[in-house]
Amino acid sequence: MEIRCKKEDCKHNTGCSCKAGHIMVDNKHHCDSYVKDPIKKELVQENGNIFETPANKIPSNLRNVPLDCKAKNCLYNKQEQCQADGITVIANDEEDEESCADCATFCAR
Repeated sequence: MEIRCKKEDCKHNTGCSCKAGHIMVDNKHHCDSYVKDPIKKELVQENGNIFETPANKIPSNLRNVPLDCKAKNCLYNKQEQCQADGITVIANDEEDEESCADCATFCAR
């Protein structure tokens, strides 16, 4: 499974690729595995998108990572396990939820 991350200040994000050992998506399709890294947050604020790398320059991150999903209305959720070929996590657009990251692969059934 390929796991892409656009949450630039997450400690698991390396070149837009998630390096977390386990991923949990909650019932509102938020990534509960997101952990804010204050140093990365400061770099993003000072320098903009510091982790933007062209897709062809990022080594593939295909690995078997447990991906639990509590979003019961997601097409890819089968018995609380994600069955998608890969996921992308993005920054939440809501300003008051700065600490949230959303699973952009979520597809309502």
